[in-house]
Amino acid sequence: MILKKVAILIILVLSVGNPIYAQNFKAKPQNITISDPGKELNIGETLEYSVEWLGIPVGRIVLKVEGITTINNYECYHITVKALPNSFFQHLYDLEYTVHTYIDKQFYYTRRFEKIRRINKQYNHIVIDFDQEKHKAVFFSEGFATLFKISPERNKIEANTPITTEIPYGTQDLLSSFYYFRFLSMRENTSYPVNIYYNQRNWPVDMKVDKPFLKEIRKKGSFPVVKISPDSLLNNYILGKRRLIVYLTTDSHRIPLEFKLETALGPISARIQNLPK
Repeated sequence: MILKKVAILIILVLSVGNPIYAQNFKAKPQNITISDPGKELNIGETLEYSVEWLGIPVGRIVLKVEGITTINNYECYHITVKALPNSFFQHLYDLEYTVHTYIDKQFYYTRRFEKIRRINKQYNHIVIDFDQEKHKAVFFSEGFATLFKISPERNKIEANTPITTEIPYGTQDLLSSFYYFRFLSMRENTSYPVNIYYNQRNWPVDMKVDKPFLKEIRKKGSFPVVKISPDSLLNNYILGKRRLIVYLTTDSHRIPLEFKLETALGPISARIQNLPK
């Protein structure tokens, strides 16, 4: 039962970014600064992460900027994520996720979120349309796929966090929230608030940006990065604990190199595998 829960939790690790370009990473730590962000994404860019639980490879996550799509008359970046367990975990629990987010090309917040979850032969399809101007989220779900609740606090949190269709302007979905930092002019030792709409609820998140430093990525080399620590009750709701860390490159591409999560079932990490030239 525990291994099945772990398999499900691995697939929940949905993280985003852009490919890394060849750079000079010999800067001394005291000279590292956070560059201004780029303004556009490169169509077709793809990232792949290896996911580990307790240091054991258990799956992979693949992200791709598919192109530009019009959603409700707004031009949006269409970004997909596919999350799959490896053959070992697939024997324990056969499941996969495909997630789509559509990010407004001008304002960088979400216009639509879509998730297709398969567990064995059961499917669940969720679509959320975000009307930012009217402060409304329209939620649609069909199909059924049973999923264990990883967090032991989830029922209590749900009771204290009511379902709503009202959203603040600039709300993000769970996936687009990471791209928020792809375009943000952020500074070290600063916090940035963002609202995430997840499971028909609003979740205020405080994104804490630390001081840049050089980080070693196994088999890839050293990179100037900045640590981002999202602080929110949402972490407890999904993972059972608050601790989540994302390491972004400090250049204008803002690439997530690694994710670390402390969960109710132990530590999970997702580390980048491809470094395109």
